[in-house]
Amino acid sequence: MFIFKVQGANGGNAEIRIQALDWSEQGDTTLSCDTDPLAVLLLTECRSGKGYFDLLAGTKPMYVEQWLEYLQEAKLLSQVEMSIHSPLEAGYEELCGLDSEQIKTLLNLVYQVGGFNRLQIMRYLKHRHSAATMSTHYNAEELQRYRHLGQLINQLIRFKTNAS
Repeated sequence: MFIFKVQGANGGNAEIRIQALDWSEQGDTTLSCDTDPLAVLLLTECRSGKGYFDLLAGTKPMYVEQWLEYLQEAKLLSQVEMSIHSPLEAGYEELCGLDSEQIKTLLNLVYQVGGFNRLQIMRYLKHRHSAATMSTHYNAEELQRYRHLGQLINQLIRFKTNAS
């Protein structure tokens, strides 16, 4: 999960959460904001190096990062912070609204079915921040396999969210 916390130049705070395993994976996006002007700013004509995108329809973390950098350079945002959280981290289940036993059980089943082990997942999560490292450590087939794992985890979280 990618979490972007921003502060508007004229006040207001917002948080953008994207449920994705790596920078180039599109994920469900949520926005919480305490002022209307900041929300309008964040949702209007979002653009990245690839063109315009719809923030709330689900997007890629790299697009949001580029959009927020643009707004900060234009002096429309005073502060931008970003954090990345892994399904293997303590407290991840609270971020997603799952209890720790549910997430452990689901992840163990997913890893077994997909043929993953904890070391492979940890190595992937460590390298996912760098596109250059990813391209040298993983071939296209392996990257796709990890992306499918991320999509499955995201889908399980959506099911939990819809059931609540």
